[in-house]
Amino acid sequence: MNKDELIANYISKTLSLEAKKEFDHLLATDSEFAKEVAFQNNLKAVIKKEERKTVKQQLRNFEAEGNSSFNYRNWFVAATVIALLGLTSFWYFNSSIDAEKLYAENFEPYRNVVQPIVRGETKTDLKTKAFTAYETKKYTEALLYFNELLKENSDETIAFYKANVLLKLNKTEEAITILENNLKTTDSLDAKNNWYLALAHLRLNDIENSKMILNELDTSTLFKNKEVRHLLKQLD
Repeated sequence: MNKDELIANYISKTLSLEAKKEFDHLLATDSEFAKEVAFQNNLKAVIKKEERKTVKQQLRNFEAEGNSSFNYRNWFVAATVIALLGLTSFWYFNSSIDAEKLYAENFEPYRNVVQPIVRGETKTDLKTKAFTAYETKKYTEALLYFNELLKENSDETIAFYKANVLLKLNKTEEAITILENNLKTTDSLDAKNNWYLALAHLRLNDIENSKMILNELDTSTLFKNKEVRHLLKQLD
């Protein structure tokens, strides 16, 4: 599949799992491809905004023509207009949620509280290398080190940071798998795993799962309580 087809299928949300992996890899490694994806996303948003305006104005016209009632015939014509504009337009007419924007506004990698990096030190152990790469935003390098650490020992905290790296590298499904596995056992990281899991689902436009997790966070922990409640309001 060529790059144009990958972007077209991404926009229409029809990427297969294999194609999604190829898409995510290109997004993380090919700057021109990333720019084109951003352009197409922005273009899509502008078109949808204009379509919503068109639909709303047409519905107002129908209502005005009916004077006191919005009758069956007008509803039929309105439905025809919506169909002509496309099903995605109808969805965005009914929902103003911009999942990608909300994700971008709320996501930031969790701070390093495991292996403090002291400037000037020259430690060369694997964990220090991993978190040095993490703190300096060398996420591809950090991923390699975290993978090596997890080969040596299964550690939920390291896996949590690996999930953060995967989210930065646009490997959202892989991050979800790790966060869900972490939540199979109860520990102090549960709230943090849930927050990033909610954001990962949001990134995939899975609003319902995101809201379900956020609602659970809202009642079970004080972690990012203000952010959780604000995001829930935006998703309603």
